[in-house]
Amino acid sequence: MFGCSILPEKFKNMINLNGPDSIRRRQVHELVLLQKYADIITDSVFKKLFGDERFPDLMLFLLQELIPEKTISYIKYAPQEHQNEFPKGHGIRVDVECYDETDGSRFAVEMQALKVRNYHDRLLAYSTYIIQEQFGIGILNRQSKKWDYSYPQSYIIALMDYDDNKESDAIRHEYAVSDIHDRHLFTDRVKFITLELPKYHDPADSNATALDKFCYAMHNMKAFKNRPEYLEGKFFELLFEKAEIAKFAPKEVIKYEKDMLTQWDIDEYVGEQVEKGMKEGMEKGIEKGFNEAISMVAKNLLKSGMKPEDVAKATTMSLNDVHKIENELNG
Repeated sequence: MFGCSILPEKFKNMINLNGPDSIRRRQVHELVLLQKYADIITDSVFKKLFGDERFPDLMLFLLQELIPEKTISYIKYAPQEHQNEFPKGHGIRVDVECYDETDGSRFAVEMQALKVRNYHDRLLAYSTYIIQEQFGIGILNRQSKKWDYSYPQSYIIALMDYDDNKESDAIRHEYAVSDIHDRHLFTDRVKFITLELPKYHDPADSNATALDKFCYAMHNMKAFKNRPEYLEGKFFELLFEKAEIAKFAPKEVIKYEKDMLTQWDIDEYVGEQVEKGMKEGMEKGIEKGFNEAISMVAKNLLKSGMKPEDVAKATTMSLNDVHKIENELNG
């Protein structure tokens, strides 16, 4: 039914395909067996490729292409967790965060596979956490006994595997705090950069930039059987090498399959419920169906033993809402 397996024998029998949801697990397992390269959009693979402090080259290349006006020659990784100082408030967890050791500039990079409401607002909320942690650098200068609120620049970067701006053909968008009339900058300390991966379709074009090719490779990686000739150079050689499933450790393959199953669940539940809402012909029906779908996925992930923080990340729900579902299950 699924043809020949691409993966080595050592991976074929390591997943428990019995028990609850065994049919879906088997389907995902067989699908992964057919892939040579992993889907980089999934949480575990994205962090493996771009969040490994031992191999910062991929992230460094991406930052250099996204922010060409800034010289970035060396980065160090920072903790992904940011705690809320208020007792009842929840913190955030960034996919990958790093900083330029030369001037302290900080980069928070998010991989977003699913289009959700208020995602831009969430990125803005993320920036407040990042900026607060930068204050320590500026306040240290107290020789004048005056508060110094200067701090290094912060960049909030979102890689989106969907069309975020249907009115524009551009794949890269940059936002900043500016005057609404003459567009002069209010501050250059924080910037938001979004990259819409599916918008580029012809990397073989002689005019294609490295960023164009990057978008194409990220969006289509799981479908490749070999690295195309037009994706040449050290960066793409390393990207394809790191994404090759046969070179994953067994535990990395298990995590990848779990991520694939989670994405399947989200896509299926959301698709069914949104279609149901559309048939009702009401916007409220669509929104209700979407929320019910996400809640159902969150319940299943909690039942499988996933931590609430990771469930919140996978479903884009707030941590408070995930805890409410967790309490319902335990009650």
